[in-house]
Amino acid sequence: MRHALHDVVDRCGDALAGCGGALASAARRAGGAGIDALRRARGLRRHEPLPRRPLVAVAAAVVAGSAAGPVAAGLWPPGGARWAVLGCWAAAGVAFCGWGWLVRAGRSVAAAWLLLGAIAAVAAGWSVARERLFRADDLAWSLTETPAPVAVEGVVVESLRVLPAAAPGGLGAESGWGASGGRSDAHDRAIEPASECVVALERVRAGGGWRPASGRAAVVVTGEPPAILCGCRVRIVGRGLRPAHAANPGEFDFRERARALRCLSIVRARSGDCIRVVAPPAPWSPAALLDRLRRGGAAVLDAHVGRRAGLAAALLLGSREALPADDAQAFLVTGTVHILSISGLHVGILAFVLSRALRATSLRRSWALAAVAVVTGLYMLLVGGETPVVRATLLVWLSCLAAALGRRSPVLNALAAAAIVVLVWQPADVFRVGTQLSFVSTAVLVGAGAFAPSLAASPDPIERLIEGSRSPLERRLRRLGRQAAGVAVTGAAVWLVTAPVVAARFHLVSPVGLVLNPLLAPLVPLAMVWGFLCLVVAPVSTWLAAGCGAACDATLVVVELLAEWAARLPGAYVWVAGPAAWWVAGWYAGLVAILVSLPRERLVRPGTWAAAAAAWAGVGLAAALAAPLFDRRPAVAEVTVAALGHGCGVVIRSPTGRVIVCDAGRLGAPAAARRGMSAVLWDAGVGRIDTLVVSHADTDHFNAVPDLLERFSVGRVAVSEAFLRSDAEAVRRLLRLVYERRIPVVRVDAGDDIPCDHLCRVRVLHHDAAAATDNETSLVLAVESAGRRLLLTGDLEGESLARFVAAGPDACDVILAPHHGSATSLPADIARATRPDWVVVSGPGGSRWGEVRRAYETARGARRPARVVKTGGVDDGGDPGGAVRVSLDAAGVAVRQFSAGRWRSVPPPPAPRPSSRVASATRPPPGGAG
Repeated sequence: MRHALHDVVDRCGDALAGCGGALASAARRAGGAGIDALRRARGLRRHEPLPRRPLVAVAAAVVAGSAAGPVAAGLWPPGGARWAVLGCWAAAGVAFCGWGWLVRAGRSVAAAWLLLGAIAAVAAGWSVARERLFRADDLAWSLTETPAPVAVEGVVVESLRVLPAAAPGGLGAESGWGASGGRSDAHDRAIEPASECVVALERVRAGGGWRPASGRAAVVVTGEPPAILCGCRVRIVGRGLRPAHAANPGEFDFRERARALRCLSIVRARSGDCIRVVAPPAPWSPAALLDRLRRGGAAVLDAHVGRRAGLAAALLLGSREALPADDAQAFLVTGTVHILSISGLHVGILAFVLSRALRATSLRRSWALAAVAVVTGLYMLLVGGETPVVRATLLVWLSCLAAALGRRSPVLNALAAAAIVVLVWQPADVFRVGTQLSFVSTAVLVGAGAFAPSLAASPDPIERLIEGSRSPLERRLRRLGRQAAGVAVTGAAVWLVTAPVVAARFHLVSPVGLVLNPLLAPLVPLAMVWGFLCLVVAPVSTWLAAGCGAACDATLVVVELLAEWAARLPGAYVWVAGPAAWWVAGWYAGLVAILVSLPRERLVRPGTWAAAAAAWAGVGLAAALAAPLFDRRPAVAEVTVAALGHGCGVVIRSPTGRVIVCDAGRLGAPAAARRGMSAVLWDAGVGRIDTLVVSHADTDHFNAVPDLLERFSVGRVAVSEAFLRSDAEAVRRLLRLVYERRIPVVRVDAGDDIPCDHLCRVRVLHHDAAAATDNETSLVLAVESAGRRLLLTGDLEGESLARFVAAGPDACDVILAPHHGSATSLPADIARATRPDWVVVSGPGGSRWGEVRRAYETARGARRPARVVKTGGVDDGGDPGGAVRVSLDAAGVAVRQFSAGRWRSVPPPPAPRPSSRVASATRPPPGGAG
């Protein structure tokens, strides 16, 4: 027994010893794996110091200050911009003093940070001064958003450019879908021939005399352009106004852009006769000379290039107004629109070709560099000096200076210097997406150029020996293949880096640009060379100019065909609502973090960037999927009436997120309607429209629908019988477009429901198919949710409206006034019949607006007035109109209006007196008969 016990003890000891050995071995392996992981992690961290680029740090401080200045100025009370400037510069002075003390104390790192803070404070003050401080006699202070007669005198500082007229007939200005009407603002495409220039004001007519004035004004002249040049002193009689703020969320803000350009006024002249040249430009005026050269160049291209003269003028002279909109559309959606706007690409091509041409001559190197610098500078002035052109020209000048001094200037430092100069000249460009894309793209190209040698060189001596044994032709072909691959990789890098901001600001993702840009890379420089040769030899020989123009035209034919072919490819581009601002900011912050933290051998690997892009895309996708789980906002039905001028566009969003759009159009300005409707939908994150309803066959209610069909996924289109029977050409074209896109067309009539969800009901209350006019056939819709009702009445008027009122429609909480608040739409009658608390008018109101407003407000009596809100113009209190958003829930109706860049709550109507509560309590439920 004793021996048996000893055996058991010995076996247990052996087992424990074996387990201990296994554990020790596992611990050693785990420790080794941990050490290997630490070593690999150390390999992911940069050990060598960052290259010394002092101007990069200075440029970063200037960018930060230029961006923070206007934001900080917005926190001050109105009129406090001067104090904000003084505060920034006082802080900069204190920081400079502290910097000097730290330098003497030998604390160089802290001194450097304090110096950068001082530079940022100076930049912040300068940006606020440029954007917010104007002279007291600026013309804009005497103007409002309502046009008023004005007579001014000043000097033309930006040459006249012709705005193309809309094509007659159809649905829209850009692609033959036009309708008669007026312009929305100075930046909309003209409905009839018009031109635009900028005038530096000197005097304004006041009473019986003239008084001094300052500021700049954008002058829009209808009709044939007058014969004026830059430098002319002109006298203008017209109607003056200020640019309007964005009327819809997500829409471009012309007021802020005008403030950034320090051009706060618009003067509209009825014809060229309203502009009189008081004095011609001085004979030595450089502006007039450049204006003549620009016009002469456009005339030469028009004479010798042929049908694509507009494309050539855009490519060489930056004159995009001569380019048909249909031609520009293909370049826009394929991500190659940068070809049509003079940018750093064009300046770089000009400098490269000119330097190669001068190198082939016997001209001294210093003189050749000076010639390149002078020519690129003149070209910058000729094409207007946009920010990308200025940036590229500064880079060329710095490169020429470095070459003349026999030194090599770091390109990144030169790019930072260009950024500093640009932001000192125009601080507001820090918010301009064109400037952002220009500098980011150039930085990517600089980085690709820095890493290209390490990618192209082969470290293996055997591979180099094999390469040397190949024939010269084979080596040449392989070299061309590597160069083409390098161009493709560089283009992909630029696309990958810039795609988030393009998607966020332009709502467009163009994967086809990855293929198309490398294909166009050799063709665009070739077309530019032929075009420049045409311009140069035209004064010498017409035959040579014609030959060069024909070669330029042939090259542009290929460019145009490639763009059109790429635009027709399936999946070539997609319109998107765009990523969130935090995601875009995080993307660029992550790129900077990777650049400063990873070693060079990791940065040259495409897998590093692909992994970073995939990881951040995963973060965005996870955030989008998780957002509904953390959204604590109550689910309510929202109806947004977009501000489209004299037009209509309504977005209905149910509590479960389904989207119905009712009408989308504007009188004579489909571009403005497209811009406003797209902005409202994208701002709400909408990518799909479940049902698109067209109330009747009037183009100011549907001439933007073709663009919505292009930009959004549409489930079905609902129209009336009268719309389907209409013989209008615009209606036939719209229906044909819907059929081509294979979108189901649903016919609706009175009593029909338009599918939405169980929390929101949309039904047709009225339709008079036998009415005499299009307006009288309008569908009347009821949007019902949580016991609340909103009526959409289209352009209902005349006998059809009288019959609707006589039928005794149910009461409602909100009504969209018929026919844009027209006095002929029986405002008092329909208000008494429907008894709304709120009346929304889609438009600026007509000449009888005061009468219409009083009719709606007093229809129920003085004890229970309604609240009237309109989306356009200026109301009686002086507040500008904007989009109106109505929220329907069981607690009541909440109305907000978009004004000055944000949503503002509209005060509710006064509470009814006790005597009127009985009438309110007897209101029929929303489910009653219509």
